[in-house]
Amino acid sequence: MPCLDLAYCEMELIKNVFDGKIPQIPMVAQLRNGRSIIVNYMTESQISETYCMIQEAAQCGEGYGIDEFESEEEFRMEIKDSDCFAITCKESGLLLAGFIIAVSKFYRGHGAMADPFVIVKRTERKQYLGEFALSTAVKFATCLGYFGMYIDTFSSNKGMLRIIEKVGGFQKVGILPVGGKLQNGQIVSSIIFIKYLKPIEGS
Repeated sequence: MPCLDLAYCEMELIKNVFDGKIPQIPMVAQLRNGRSIIVNYMTESQISETYCMIQEAAQCGEGYGIDEFESEEEFRMEIKDSDCFAITCKESGLLLAGFIIAVSKFYRGHGAMADPFVIVKRTERKQYLGEFALSTAVKFATCLGYFGMYIDTFSSNKGMLRIIEKVGGFQKVGILPVGGKLQNGQIVSSIIFIKYLKPIEGS
C-alpha cells in the first residue's frame, strides 16, 4: 500500500500518486504526530458507526444539528451514491474518523460540486485527523472530477473552522442565518465556503 505523509507531500500526492484517479485503496498514511493510519472505503458496519459518531457530535452540539438525521436510514439515503472513506488505526483497526464526498445540493446541475461530511471520533480529536480527513477529501474530490467543493458549517463549530483555515484555499461566500438547531434548542447560522479544484468554463 502506498504510504502518504500529510506533512510534506501535498503537491506530490496530486502529481505522482493520484494521477487523475483515487490512489490504490486501502492506503497507509502518516499523520503529523507520526501516527500511522489506513484509508479505505467504508464497510457497512463502518457506515453505521459513522452515523453513531455524527449523532454523538449532534448530542454534544459539535457541528451537526440535533434533528439533521432522525434515523440511520435517513442518513444512508442522504449519502447514497456518495464516496465514503474510513480512517482506521493501522495497529488496532479501530475506526478513528471518516469522510464522505457527496454531491453538493448548492449546485443546480449534476455532479459538478462536492460536499464533504467529515467526522472524527470524540476520543480521537486534536490529533490532526480532521485536517487530514478534509485535506484528503479535497484531493480525492479533485481526482473524481469535481470542479469545486462547498462546505457549510455551523458558525459555532470552531474546530471545523480552524480545520478549514489550516487546509487553506477556501473562500467564505455566504451565511445562512438559520443553519440548524443545536441540542439545547439554539438556532445557529451556517457559514458557506467554496474551494475551486479546477478552472470552470464560463465563469
